[in-house]
Amino acid sequence: MSKIKRIIILSAPVIAIPSVWLLTVAFRKYMIPCPVNFFTGIYCIGCGGTRCIEALMKCRPLLAMRQNFIVFSGTVFLLLLWIQFATGKKLIPENRFFYITVTGILIIYAVLRNFIPEIAPV
Repeated sequence: MSKIKRIIILSAPVIAIPSVWLLTVAFRKYMIPCPVNFFTGIYCIGCGGTRCIEALMKCRPLLAMRQNFIVFSGTVFLLLLWIQFATGKKLIPENRFFYITVTGILIIYAVLRNFIPEIAPV
């Protein structure tokens, strides 16, 4: 990998974190509610995602997990991927079984959050 490409990837959080903050916190009052939840009352995969990112920005990981575990786990995955790239150490398994298991767990969570009030977004 070229040196320029490596510098760009390693500096990505410097651009990404302020951009995400701007999109979630500064423009939150202009965002529309989730159309799936509005019309059906069902929590979609993304419901609570903005509040999850906002909780992460305020360093409240437990609240972020409560808001949307799928967005939280995706953020953790991207962080681990970035650390893996930066250090060269393998942190994420590269086998198909891992990804199938994680996908299955997240699908089960997406369904159960509509039936168990304790894991529904607040």
